Amino acid sequence: MINVEFLLEIIIACVIMGCGIGADVAIATFVRAQQLAKQNQTGHWIIGVTLTHTVFPMCGYLLAYFSIQSIPLLTPIIGVLAFSFIAYFLLQELNGYLRADDAEQSEGQSLVTFALILAVSWDALWSGPAKSAQVMSWPNAWVFLSFLLVGCIVALCAFVGLFFAKKFNPMNSRFSTFIALGLWVQYSVIAYFGFLALIRYTLSIMISGWQIFMLSFVITAIVMMFLFIKNERNQLSQNSII
Repeated sequence: MINVEFLLEIIIACVIMGCGIGADVAIATFVRAQQLAKQNQTGHWIIGVTLTHTVFPMCGYLLAYFSIQSIPLLTPIIGVLAFSFIAYFLLQELNGYLRADDAEQSEGQSLVTFALILAVSWDALWSGPAKSAQVMSWPNAWVFLSFLLVGCIVALCAFVGLFFAKKFNPMNSRFSTFIALGLWVQYSVIAYFGFLALIRYTLSIMISGWQIFMLSFVITAIVMMFLFIKNERNQLSQNSII
């Protein structure tokens, strides 16, 4: 018979861990909900983050269990890949928005979906070693079952992000200024995950999350202004030729 206190301990531990590693998922889902729905990628996104947030912590736990404290060479590569995919997408998305060309954005959407799943899930890998100290007295079956429960909680976080995106969608504004502001916030949050992967996993610079957020907002604003000015000049040049 299962001890009630032991079961309660497992549930509380899984909820705390799931909410901790699922916060980024909720944020990323919130800011990408409209694009995911438009490209019919909502299901792929939820399944992807659920699987990675189930498997990655399990892998981290197994690595700690076998006294492996790090993954040499893999971490910097993951950081570069995630940053490159997100940077490519943002440039394609911004150029497409300025040209009002939706056809060119399909490929970028697929790339950012993969890149964001990778970026928001990589932290989950390192939750495994932290969990290993907590579950020393747990039976092996319950240890692995707990990872499944954590994955379900992360999936719930994704659904919460979708819910709030429907209630508070920044892209529903009727005014172009608010639309541009919504795009800036949206792209800045997306860029944050790319910078997070590059700075922490490739460059191994441990700075706080709010500093990376500020960096992302500033650089995104500069890039948007540059592309907007460039687009305006191109239009003026074309008009003068005509």
